[in-house]
Amino acid sequence: MRQNVLSRGHPIQSLIESALSKGRRGIMHVRGPARCGCFKKQISHNRTFSAKSPEKNQAHPSKSSVTIQENRFDSTGLGLPALIENELLRQARTILQSSMIPDTSAVEETLQACEKFAQILAEEAQSAGQGSDLERTPASKLLSLEESQHGMKDQDWRTAPLTENAKSAAAQLISSIAYKIITDPKVYINPKLLLIYVNVQSLLRRPRSLPEIFHLYASKPVPKSNTSPIKYSTPISNKPSAHIPLHIANTALTAAMKSKNLSLCFDIINTSVCARAFRMSKFFRKAFAPISGAVLAPFAIHKLASELSVYLSTMDSKMATQVLFAGIMAYVGFTATIGVVAVTTANDQMDRVTWATGTPLRERWMREEERMLIDRVAGAWGFQQRSRRGEEGGPDWEALREWIGMRGMVLDKTELMDGME
Repeated sequence: MRQNVLSRGHPIQSLIESALSKGRRGIMHVRGPARCGCFKKQISHNRTFSAKSPEKNQAHPSKSSVTIQENRFDSTGLGLPALIENELLRQARTILQSSMIPDTSAVEETLQACEKFAQILAEEAQSAGQGSDLERTPASKLLSLEESQHGMKDQDWRTAPLTENAKSAAAQLISSIAYKIITDPKVYINPKLLLIYVNVQSLLRRPRSLPEIFHLYASKPVPKSNTSPIKYSTPISNKPSAHIPLHIANTALTAAMKSKNLSLCFDIINTSVCARAFRMSKFFRKAFAPISGAVLAPFAIHKLASELSVYLSTMDSKMATQVLFAGIMAYVGFTATIGVVAVTTANDQMDRVTWATGTPLRERWMREEERMLIDRVAGAWGFQQRSRRGEEGGPDWEALREWIGMRGMVLDKTELMDGME
């Protein structure tokens, strides 16, 4: 059986307390030699350890006899806290204290390291939750009595989970490092860095800063290269390239829903899919080509009609061109109109949130992603059983219903609910 806490004086516990207690308020100074060159090879999801004795490792932590499997995140055996102190903080301090524009690859590597550490903490929290469920059974309690008599000699002490305070301090430190890097004026936020940052905060269950970063992604001044001191240019926040990708918005919204923060969900939706840049991007990606085709269609159809009129001998060539042009235009126009109406009025993807009566079709199509994310929030806050839908209540639910209504949508439209057709 795995113990829930580490004993006082335990090597890993002492490293946690010494390394992370300094970083609760932000970036801390590195003590001891930095272990360079082992960062990429050290991080992995393999979590198997074996050790000879905790006493020996405690006396000589840097020369430990711990044998670690290939691709483990620390080849020295010092573990996650030592790597945060010796590698992650060192790289972050290099970026933050530099007077030059940092290399994008260096920033990306540091944020990816934060993501790796966040993944390790997430796996640790998940395994600890599963272990606590098992320890509630009577059989496991009897076995724990027997194991407590033998102490930790017969088990691998490095597989014992960290304490909750240590994990919380580690998560806070990693989150603070990622936030300081992404908000540094010298760092240019590209879509890849934004995705990594969202993944880090989602794994650490700290999504509160995501709306701020989404706004910063579009409005943060861009540093100019080859300038000393660094000069910045003001970006155009409404340009299509400044939009938040939909998959990133979905990831951020999932983290906010797991934290049960309704106002945070509203802020994420407002700063992502409701932004003008997102709608401009959607227009150019999905509507520009069809509209261009509709504009050029009459010229192409007239050319086609003039060519076909040569093969008609029953009427004048000019009359034949006009008849063919009118017929082909009518066919293309009616077919395109039916297609547009079918696309803009489709509601098979709607669950609990639908459009209010009288909403223009163009607005329905343009704001479909907004409605989709709001639908996800309504599904997470309401009952999961379809038979109980409509029975929800409380301040949060009423605030959600009012917020949806202000956006031209309806929550649980009566005629669309089960049994109300």
